[in-house]
Amino acid sequence: MLIRAFGSIFLGGLVCAACITSAQSPKGGAGSATQTSAVTTNHPVAWPNGAHAAVSLTYDDAIQSQIDNAVPALAKHGLVATFFLTGTSGYLQSNPDVYKGLVAKGHALGSHTMNHPCDRSQPWVKPGFGLQDYDLARMQKELEDNVQQLRDLGQKEPFSFAYPCGSTWLGENHESYVKLIEPLFVAARGVRPAVTDPSSEDLMNVPSPMGNSSGADLVSWVERAVAQHGWVTFTFHGVAGDYLPVNAEAHETLLTYLEAHKSTIWTERFGTIASYVKTKRAAP
Repeated sequence: MLIRAFGSIFLGGLVCAACITSAQSPKGGAGSATQTSAVTTNHPVAWPNGAHAAVSLTYDDAIQSQIDNAVPALAKHGLVATFFLTGTSGYLQSNPDVYKGLVAKGHALGSHTMNHPCDRSQPWVKPGFGLQDYDLARMQKELEDNVQQLRDLGQKEPFSFAYPCGSTWLGENHESYVKLIEPLFVAARGVRPAVTDPSSEDLMNVPSPMGNSSGADLVSWVERAVAQHGWVTFTFHGVAGDYLPVNAEAHETLLTYLEAHKSTIWTERFGTIASYVKTKRAAP
């Protein structure tokens, strides 16, 4: 049985529906995340140094298998990633210096809220921590606490965010909290499985295919990004362990491919790519 811990919240083998439905191949349909309006520009965004595509590797929830398995693999291939932290993660609380070390190694830390609230219809959501239990003031406080945590761990601005379960709403009336995200973060990642068009995608809800699939499927997402001159952001949870895991072989296949194509594929931290896109969009 897989067990997922967010502070005192334990998920006995159950995972969020948004995460499951987004774990699709490039030919699959859209996930369950709420989509926000697109922001358009009048000209295409060219990637640095003539790259054909951009890739971001992101790891959610601050869990041990990422540190044990993903971090050494990233170092082996000379790649950097973004770790979206659930602030009450037991592993994070017990090992803050590990995450300070990630920043020192060139990785980025991002916000994933303190308590990872999701739709209370999910059976693993602890009473009082469903999105329906939140209002804007509660979420604002949680975001500010998470950002301060990032600062304490050594992360510098601009900060980036990932919506828990890909949901952009809260309260019984499903009020959007994107307006709280915009002042604090350069970009936010959702869970809709798609390649991002850097000239038009809303940076407050960047698409992201789930990473718990085969190595061939992961590479096919990158190839699709190359064909579209786009940006693909992968969402990983467990790496050869924990929940929603990508197996070690599939993860290695993707990283090997990215290293072999580093002259034509720009693999970079999520916030760094988002900042680049914003700058290019603003250029005359």
